[in-house]
Amino acid sequence: MDPMAATAAINTAKASRSREGLAVKIEYLAVGIFFLIPTLLISVVLIFFLALGMGDQGKATGFRSGAPTAFAVADIPAQYLPIFLKAQEKYGVSWAVLAAIAKIESDFGRDMGPSSAGAIGFMQFMPATWEQYKQDGDGDGRKDPYNPYDAIFAAANMLKADGFATDPRGAIFAYNHANWYVDMVMSQAAAYASTMLPVGQGAWPLPGQYKTVTDGYGMRWHPILKKYSFHDGIDLPAPEGTPVFAVQDGRVIWDRENGAYGLCVILDHGGLMTMYGHLSDVAVRKGEKVKAGQVIGYIGNTGLSTGPHLHFSVYINGRPANPEEWLKIPSGNN
Repeated sequence: MDPMAATAAINTAKASRSREGLAVKIEYLAVGIFFLIPTLLISVVLIFFLALGMGDQGKATGFRSGAPTAFAVADIPAQYLPIFLKAQEKYGVSWAVLAAIAKIESDFGRDMGPSSAGAIGFMQFMPATWEQYKQDGDGDGRKDPYNPYDAIFAAANMLKADGFATDPRGAIFAYNHANWYVDMVMSQAAAYASTMLPVGQGAWPLPGQYKTVTDGYGMRWHPILKKYSFHDGIDLPAPEGTPVFAVQDGRVIWDRENGAYGLCVILDHGGLMTMYGHLSDVAVRKGEKVKAGQVIGYIGNTGLSTGPHLHFSVYINGRPANPEEWLKIPSGNN
């Protein structure tokens, strides 16, 4: 064989092996990333909910859940979703928490027991507990733990009676008496609901005469950036210097400039945060505890703003929620 041709053949073979080796490495790396990312996400979620369960930090205002996620629509049998929503409306207990309990306890009626402990029905009540909280959810004159309507309404009745409005984790604990169970229910509920709106209504953040909402929650055309973007709160116009009130008791966790929001105050209410943006001045400092109705700042035009107004946002477990579904209107502030 010609030496030049032989050398070329050897070099071609080496390059081929090198490419094959690189391809194998890339394949292993891709597989590793594919399994690593879900593992990290699951770990973060578990750490978050374990942190919620530690001491008084686990207590938070009760909540209603917002619209079902795509996962909820796919996982919850269609005939049961309206029942969970109706139970939330009647008892003020999160429909997503009720759905999570049904998933965990009976897999939405696929295994209604009796369990090894003697629990029965769609929501797996012990007979004595069923007698205490049973409901006729569908109005047929019977109270049947195997009837989804009756069982779901009874579970909502029990959670309400056990203080879901003030301590949802405590109410869920009373259902099964295990912290791991509370974490599992809360994690499943978070996957089912796009938002978790507090049951208790917040006070209006401005004096009563300023109730106009000029820009609502959701996608909108940004007046300065000139493009569609997500607006994570509502805009409330008022003259510069107008006092801004805390909507609930809480603790100040931010009291300075915050990018496009300008001068900003953020309050932590326990599982719920509220943000007050575009202020001209602040009246509180980080770490300070405040009461509902206390002046925390003053209307301004700081940050990306087209005029004096308050940008007000509500965050549930770090996720934005529509403030208009939660704020008390009209205001009691003067």
